[in-house]
Amino acid sequence: MKSIPGMYIRTIDMLNKFFGYALAFIMAFMTIIIFWQVIARYVVGSSLAWSEELSRFLMIFMIMIGASLALRENQLISVEVVPEMLRGRVKKWLTVIVHLISIIFYTVIILFGWKVAQSFGNQIAPGTGISMFFIYLSLPLGGVLLLMNSITCILEEFIERKE
Repeated sequence: MKSIPGMYIRTIDMLNKFFGYALAFIMAFMTIIIFWQVIARYVVGSSLAWSEELSRFLMIFMIMIGASLALRENQLISVEVVPEMLRGRVKKWLTVIVHLISIIFYTVIILFGWKVAQSFGNQIAPGTGISMFFIYLSLPLGGVLLLMNSITCILEEFIERKE
């Protein structure tokens, strides 16, 4: 796998590993924030104004990043009836066609997600004071990651994947 597609696949694998660790960090951070919110509400008697909002924003990023990692590992929910009935080249080409159609959808997510992020960039989240641009930026970021992982899946249909 010393070819350009092989290098691309290895690069995406490293990027996915980084985002996997980022997901673990986000999940741990969310757990701490939500735990602290519960303690603050029921023990101290006053809730934190920003914790629920920040947790919601982190969850949005987790979903978009996690979807791209799940796509790469073929862990997304899908209808498997037709692919399981097919064999060989027909199954390979069906997989490629499905990924190509998905790439069109990911491109729409990237383009319109960027427009939405720019449109709402002047709004500020009330609890955290974060610009909504960064929250809506999760759409194009997730779209780019999904696009790159979908291209990787297509390349792997034509290149033997080393386990």
